[in-house]
Order: sequence, then C-alpha cells, then structure tokens
Amino acid sequence: MNKQTIEIPMPQAADLTEFDLELMKATFQALVSLRRECSKEWKNILQELEEDGWEVDWRLSWQAEARRGRDVEEAAASTLDEAFDQLRQLTRLDSATLWP
Repeated sequence: MNKQTIEIPMPQAADLTEFDLELMKATFQALVSLRRECSKEWKNILQELEEDGWEVDWRLSWQAEARRGRDVEEAAASTLDEAFDQLRQLTRLDSATLWP
C-alpha cells in the first residue's frame, strides 16, 4: 500500500478527537478507493446483473467487529450508530447463549 500524507488547514476552533481523526482517515481512504483502486470489473459485473434482470444498488457502509476468544461478531450498517447497535445485539445474543 502506498502511504502518503496530506495537510488540511483546520479552523482554530477545531478541537479534533481521536475519533474525528479516524473518521477523516476512513473518509479519505474511501474516496481514494472509489477514484483510483477500483478496477473496471465491478462495472462488468453490474452490467451482467442488470442484463439478467437484477436491480442493483450499492453504498458505502460502516462495519463493526467484536472478538472475544474464538468468538467473532460482525455488523454492517449505513451509520456508525446502527453498526454498533447491531453489534451490541449480536454480542448480547452470544452472551445469552453461554452455558453456566
């Protein structure tokens, strides 16, 4: 992976948290991926699906993952809050099925 650094002027009042910086990093990585890393293969697949009568919709999403020992739970949603809410529900279900 090619790693480059960009400098972004920020307002003086911007008090960025670690979460803010992580969000900005993820946003820029997604933009670069959409513009540069995608091959044209997805367009061919899209065309094939549509020719077969499929209506295709796609979007970027948030993924959240929790691990405990060998257990892994994953959730995907359109917002970070939804992804974590789903993850909480999945981990609670996993905890509820544990034998005493």
